[in-house]
Parts: sequence; structure tokens; C-alpha cells
Amino acid sequence: MPTVKIPYVLHSNERRSLLDMLEKIGSRSVAEDLKKTLLGILSHELLNNKEFLVRYFLLAAILDQQAESESARQTVKRVFQNYGYEFFMKPQRYFNNIHEIVRCVLDTYTPKTRIIRMKKEGITFLRIGGFMLAIHNLSYRFGGLIEYFKRYQDPFILLNKGILEEHLLSGLFYEKAARLYVGWITHPKLFVKIYGENLPVNFIPMVVNGHVVKILARTGFLESVHVERERMIVEAEKERLRIEKEVRTIKSDGDMFSIDYGAFLIGTKYCHEENPDCNRCPLNTICLKNVMFRAY
Repeated sequence: MPTVKIPYVLHSNERRSLLDMLEKIGSRSVAEDLKKTLLGILSHELLNNKEFLVRYFLLAAILDQQAESESARQTVKRVFQNYGYEFFMKPQRYFNNIHEIVRCVLDTYTPKTRIIRMKKEGITFLRIGGFMLAIHNLSYRFGGLIEYFKRYQDPFILLNKGILEEHLLSGLFYEKAARLYVGWITHPKLFVKIYGENLPVNFIPMVVNGHVVKILARTGFLESVHVERERMIVEAEKERLRIEKEVRTIKSDGDMFSIDYGAFLIGTKYCHEENPDCNRCPLNTICLKNVMFRAY
């Protein structure tokens, strides 16, 4: 997979300005977007029930492996509407009904089966069943998910040790979905904040999916990028750690999760694969428009 140079590149002060803009866009949108797409059906009581929320978010992240799936969030809401609070808190009571739950999920869930070459039914069964077993086992061993997560000192240790090295969870996540989940449950301006409201926002990992890499390439933040041969589709997995390091170098005190989310929003709302809507894009005046790069 080749690394290609980006034709037009921002100067160092412009790179910082771009990150400032992305952080502002992301920070004013992420909480409201979560309410709109995932949390709107929950009561005030449940929005304040942290143990329930970490489980509810866990199912959303497991189903949302591309960190952008609308069908995954609709599916989580449907599962809650059909099976309620108890499904998330006592999933073992539903083991005998997993066939019914999978059928319910299949009505709305559209996983990207081409990525792992398995039938939709198989992916759905593995993800729903894996979620139920993981919740049950971690609750049995540690008393609950929050008790388990608090064993890890900060979001990066939680990501790398508590999720990506815990076999019951690591098999259910791509890394970007795990990063999305860690942001949801640790960010001090969101709903769970398992490390409290005083956690420095620069402690939280970036997600870095294809849309984020596309924006950083098209704007000229990056000087080079890994792409698939000929099609110029950026390879987020190969760029994730490098991008995270560069962002931290330029804006060490920045809200990494909000910067990432701001880039994601621009990538999905304005910077389309074909015919990007540059005139309406908030980055129009700073972006260098290397539009040959794509997220998919």
C-alpha cells in the first residue's frame, strides 16, 4: 500500500488554526448529536445511571464498527424499546431468547459484511451474543462494568489494557470502535465521565476513521498519506497513531476527541467523496482542497 505526497500542504501556523477550528466544531456538536441519534429515548433517570449508560454505549459501539453507522444507533434504540432496562443490566435472563433478539436486530441493522466476509446473520449473532456474554461475565467477575473500567488509571490504559487486551471485549471491537467507546464514557463533557469532570481532555484518544484522515489530507494538514492503490482511498488504520501523535505535537492541550469529531462531521456533512460542498463548509477559507483523496 503506497504512501503518496499531498500536493498542497498547510504552513505550521495554519495547521494549528485548522485544529482550533475542528475542536470548536466538534465540542459544540458531540453531546447534542449523541442525544439526537442515541440517547433521546432515555429518561432523565437513565441518563444519570452510569452503569446502565456504559452498557448501552457498549452495545452501540460493538454494532457501530465503522464509528459512523446510523443503523447501529437505531438498532440499539430498538433493542431498548423492545427489551428495556433489564436486557442491559441482566442479559443472562435473555440467553434463551437470543434467537428472538437477533431477529429483532436484523430488522434494522446493516453491518458492512464485505469487510469481514460473513453473512449479516452471522455478524449480528456474534455481536449480540458477544455483548450479552461479556456483560454477564464482567459483571460476575468485577461487580459491573464501571468497577471493571475504573481498574485502569486513564483512558489510554483503559483502551489498550482494559478493552483491547481483555479477550471478552477485544474480539468484539475494531480499534476505532473501541476508541469511540472510550471517548463516549470518559469525556468530562459527555454523560458518563467515569474519571470525573476534571479529567484533562487531552488524555482521551482520537478515533481516526476514514473521514477524519480524508479531511486532514484534503485540507493539507498532512504532508503524505497511506492510500489504497490507484483509488486514493486513505487507510485510517495505518495512519491512526501517526495522526494522533502529530495532533498532540501541534496542540498538546487540545480536546483530541472533539478535534476528531469535528473532522468527522466535516467529512460526512460537507466533504463528500464526489462533489464536496466547499462553499458551505466551515473550513473553506483554510482548506487547500486536495480532493483526490477519499474515505471509501
